[in-house]
Amino acid sequence: MVDFEKEENSFIPIILYMDYINAEYNKFLKNYFKNINPRDFTYLVNIFYHPNSSQRELADLLMVSEANVGQIIKRLEKNKLIYREFDEKNKSSRIINLTDEGKSAVFTLLGIAYKWEAKFFENYSLEDKKRFISMISDYYQKSINDNI
Repeated sequence: MVDFEKEENSFIPIILYMDYINAEYNKFLKNYFKNINPRDFTYLVNIFYHPNSSQRELADLLMVSEANVGQIIKRLEKNKLIYREFDEKNKSSRIINLTDEGKSAVFTLLGIAYKWEAKFFENYSLEDKKRFISMISDYYQKSINDNI
């Protein structure tokens, strides 16, 4: 692991910091869940916030291929965390929703995520946290809009 304290911070790309934060968060999640991996967390939370989504809509939302969504959806369905049913408006499409077990997992996952965030921000003011969230959101928006 890089010792950021010893490096010249102005020469370290922000994305490297984000990669390390993500890796640490993934380790944190793995300590709580043995059958849900960090990528599953992203899918489950997005299905929670976007119920009745199709596989295509989920792929667009997560910026991944439909094939990628299909693989993860099969595993989540096998683990009884989600279910698929035919869309009444389009019989060739299936909509995806959480099972009760999936909803319970999301509530637990969100609780753990908020716990991790609280520890992450424990030495910062609410204003600092809001500024950080605003900056990281802006960073994200520019990354998808500018395609540098």
